[in-house]
Amino acid sequence: MFDGIGSDLRYVLRILRRSPGFSAVAVLSLAIGIGANTSMFGVVRTLLLTPLAVESPDELMLVAWQRDGEYSISQTGSTNYPDPESGIQYRSNFTYPIYRALREAAPPDVDLFAFAFLRGVSVAVGDQPAFLAGGALADGGYFSGLGVPMAVGRPIGPADDVEGAPLVAVLSHSFWMRAFGGDPAVVGRTLRVNGNPAEVVGVTAQGFTGLSMGGFFPQTEITLPVTSQPVVYPRMSSESLFTSENLFWLRLMARVPEGSTTRVATVEAALEQAMRGVPGPLAASDGYVPDVRLLPGSQGAQPVRGETGRLLYLLLGVVAMVLLIACVNLASLMLARGVSRQREMAVRRALGGGRARLVRQTLLESLILAMAGSAAGLVLSVATRSLLGDLLTGSLGAGAFGNLEMRVAVDPTLVGLSVAMGVTATLFFGLLPALRLSDLDPVAWLKSRSAGSAAPRLTIGRVLIALQIAVSVPLVVGAALFLRTVSNLGAVELGFDPRGLVSFQVDPGYTQLDSDEYDRLYASLLAAVEEIPGVTSATLMENALMSGIVSNGSIEIDGERHMLFRNAIGPAFIETMGQELLAGRMPGLQDDRNAPRVGVVNRTAARELYGGASPIGRTIGEGEGAVQIVGVINDTPYRSQREPVPATLYESALQRDGYGGHHVVLRTDVPVARLESLVRAAVHRVEADVPVPEMRTQTELMAQTSARERVFTRLLTLFGMFALLLASIGLHGVTSYSVSRRTSEIGVRVAVGARPDQILSLVLRQVVVLAVLGLAIGVPIALAVSPLVGSLLYGVAPTDPGAVVAASTLMLVVAVGAGLLPALRAARVDALVALRTE
Repeated sequence: MFDGIGSDLRYVLRILRRSPGFSAVAVLSLAIGIGANTSMFGVVRTLLLTPLAVESPDELMLVAWQRDGEYSISQTGSTNYPDPESGIQYRSNFTYPIYRALREAAPPDVDLFAFAFLRGVSVAVGDQPAFLAGGALADGGYFSGLGVPMAVGRPIGPADDVEGAPLVAVLSHSFWMRAFGGDPAVVGRTLRVNGNPAEVVGVTAQGFTGLSMGGFFPQTEITLPVTSQPVVYPRMSSESLFTSENLFWLRLMARVPEGSTTRVATVEAALEQAMRGVPGPLAASDGYVPDVRLLPGSQGAQPVRGETGRLLYLLLGVVAMVLLIACVNLASLMLARGVSRQREMAVRRALGGGRARLVRQTLLESLILAMAGSAAGLVLSVATRSLLGDLLTGSLGAGAFGNLEMRVAVDPTLVGLSVAMGVTATLFFGLLPALRLSDLDPVAWLKSRSAGSAAPRLTIGRVLIALQIAVSVPLVVGAALFLRTVSNLGAVELGFDPRGLVSFQVDPGYTQLDSDEYDRLYASLLAAVEEIPGVTSATLMENALMSGIVSNGSIEIDGERHMLFRNAIGPAFIETMGQELLAGRMPGLQDDRNAPRVGVVNRTAARELYGGASPIGRTIGEGEGAVQIVGVINDTPYRSQREPVPATLYESALQRDGYGGHHVVLRTDVPVARLESLVRAAVHRVEADVPVPEMRTQTELMAQTSARERVFTRLLTLFGMFALLLASIGLHGVTSYSVSRRTSEIGVRVAVGARPDQILSLVLRQVVVLAVLGLAIGVPIALAVSPLVGSLLYGVAPTDPGAVVAASTLMLVVAVGAGLLPALRAARVDALVALRTE
């Protein structure tokens, strides 16, 4: 069986070396299909399927509740947990008294623990500038209940989570590496956390980044005891969170060993009974009682899901289509190559070559191509997985503060499936012509060729080309839709000049300053950054424009309630933003806490609230106070470019309590990379414990709000171009084979008077028929799947006829271009030469 395997291998390598174009296209097709598929699935698995890096994550359950009837509660940092079976949304937060009652009611073998996410904490080492880290509060049973392995040191324990205990902190592995270079001596060191000294007692093992994988809260980089809240994070509430019956701020999780359905129901009943006995707004005074549920928690309390999850799965489907296109193209190439080698097979059979030997050589050639393509695909997957992960997590809303730790692994199972698919396609479609042609009667075949009979038709190859075009159409239509979307977003009128604007967030809540001192701090910060060379002006904004974050609320005008969007701005707003003041004046340094509250409205608010009358001097009622309108400015988009300009009130930032901080916006001609260190030093001189997170240009902020659209545009354009390339290669191969097969026929046509343009039309007609057949199949598919991305489109419908026509026209142009060279070659056929060859 293995006689001559070495010579066969040398022969196959020599044959492939003589056909570098075919070999390169075959290997590259398979490499891109396998590489894109494995990289994308690695991202999906990491973000959506991978459980927490803790002991037995399947035993972890989220504790949630739901109650019918009317009740009034106050929540902070709350989200809903969807029940995967019923779809019912359950509330995530509990009061501290309820937590204590549930912990006592939990069965002895069930670990129940509490935690709370923080938007961030200020961390400073020595006299260095403070920096921002994702934070969390955790009780003494958090780390033991989760089963978190430690890299160095110890976790927070029950002795640390008591009132009056020294403040301790546990760092995540990624934060430890980033901030301290992995120095094991960090254990025992003292940090300043929101201005308070805290001793580092441990570092979690690599891979555990808390219970927030993505969404509103960042991954946890530093964990503090729950009881440290009044000292470290007092701004969460003006009253005690540990005695209040109305403030729901803690999340609970339980580890239920051997969590069968019956066992989980038993634990739920015990917790529900305990919760009903806790006094507060949920007590059964109206006949309704809380319903406690344990929901799957193996992926934490905030896994990446919702629209982000749907988009990731959609992208996975796109790359699966790319792999399918690659395999179909490879199959058509193998078929065309096999048929084109029939003369070689006949001659070798005439010289005594055995059928088994010929088939073996063909299979060996297919196997080498498949192995080379698979190896190149794995290399491509490893090389692009981090790039793809960063691209997607930075644009699909996964994570916050840019601290999402992505460790995308190459999935062996998917690699095996992708390689098996490619190898199967290569071997199968290489074997078909080998079996047929190796069984030829060489004498009869050579005689028939000498008699001028035509070579066999490549029917299966034509079908595969039509199928390839059909599968490519949805990608090209999708690329056209997203190109239109990005173009439409870029054409939105902004109302200000985004060039040269740089912003960063400042939150005095990370310090021990009194809220009465916030306006002084902001004024000092503005003065400090304006002294930086290259900074022409600076202002404040509560919410940066087109950053995806907005504020709104109910206001009162002349006794009527209205819903109004709100923002807070600082002095020099017009000069910094390059916006237009239409009437009146802007808030200035004089409009601080000691002055009457003032604000300006945009053109839309002036029109909707006051019609044609001037709003200057009017008052807007808000809560217990009133804001006097002193100016009108032009309209600008608020949340993003895709939303209509809302009626907006801009108040003086120096008169607000500053909860959550403000953005400092600079107009400068200094590059961000050089500006960042200067800004950090300036802020540090004003207040050492104020962290400066990543600085962003206004252009980057605007791009971030449309990042999903831009990512889809890039990926679909890339994959669409790849699909067009493969389709054109396949069409070129089939058309070239058809021309060579019909050389004698073309010679006869020319001999009896056919003009070159008629021959050209004859060949191109075959190409157009294949393209139209593919479009007839592909366009309905594209129209059926395009509504899946309808929420991402702007200014264009998912079934936009223009996009479909543009994509179809492009496919036809590519098809004609692919067949043009063989058609021109056919048009130049000399009748005498063709007939003499036969």
